[in-house]
Parts: sequence; structure tokens; C-alpha cells
Amino acid sequence: MHDMAKLSARERQQIIDDFVDQAFAGIGTDAPGAHIAQAMRRLPADLPDEPSAELRDAWTELGRLVGDDAFRQRVRQMALGGSEGGEQPPYDPQPVLEHAGAAVEAGVDPASPQGKEILDRIVSPDVPPGERARLADQMETFSDRRVERYWQLMGVLNGRAAFPSSTPAFEWFITALRTHH
Repeated sequence: MHDMAKLSARERQQIIDDFVDQAFAGIGTDAPGAHIAQAMRRLPADLPDEPSAELRDAWTELGRLVGDDAFRQRVRQMALGGSEGGEQPPYDPQPVLEHAGAAVEAGVDPASPQGKEILDRIVSPDVPPGERARLADQMETFSDRRVERYWQLMGVLNGRAAFPSSTPAFEWFITALRTHH
């Protein structure tokens, strides 16, 4: 499984289908977030006769990811959370990406006074501690570097442009929410 580039297209697809089937087992196709399962299955039918090193590496890394029990459990946790709580976040993610992302780039400690000022640009300082904790828990459920890496690898395999990682901004936001309550 670790070198999926050597498998047939059908074998590769079966490995991904088994992974997605396990992650979304028991979740109705009409449940919130269930459509993500279909996106997680989309693989190119064939590899080029001479795949690039990037493609071979992406297949190999994807094989390792979907074969990792901890990763499989994490995706299952996210699938269950998405089916229960809906897929629309209760906030606008753009300020998280903008403000927390800039804080990450600048090396601002989320627990610092400057971190508090940045957090207050993302969520109102009037948001009660319980709501901040709930929001942090929800963000934590749906923020995982390995899952983001899965989507990046799927992009490579499907010929889509690379996208920058957003997980560090959400991790910063989660820490700031938990620190400044």
C-alpha cells in the first residue's frame, strides 16, 4: 500500500474507496458534510507512462497516510463531527486566515497581549468564555495538518495548483481562544 504508484488505477481507487468507506461508515449521504466523501475519492484514472517524481512521491505519501490508523481515526472523527454539527462554520474563516495567518508569519505568541489584540479582531471580546471554548473545540475537531496534507496530495494527483497551508492560522486561533477567555 505504501507505493501506490506501482498499483493499477483500480487498485489505487479501491484503497481510497475503502479508506473513505471506513471514515464515513454509517453517515447518511444526505447528512451535512457527507458530500466530502465523494471529493475524497476523486483520483485520476491513470498515471502517465513516466510519472514525475512529484506524482510518485504524492502517491507514496498518500498510501502512507491512508494506511495510518491514527490518520484513519482522525478522519472518522472529523466525518462524525461534520455529520452532527453541520458543515458551515459559525464564524467567517477569512479573518482567521488574515489576522491569525499574519500573526503566525510574524511569530506573535497567541498567549501574548498582542495575541489578545489580534484575537479581538477575529472574534468580539464580548464573546463569553463558554462560547470561546466551544468554538475552540469545534475548530480543533476540523483542524489537522495531516488531513490538509491529504487534500494537498489529492491536488497534486489531480493536477490542481498547490494551495498554502491554512492549518497553522487555525491552530494559532485555537490557542488564542483557549488562552484569552
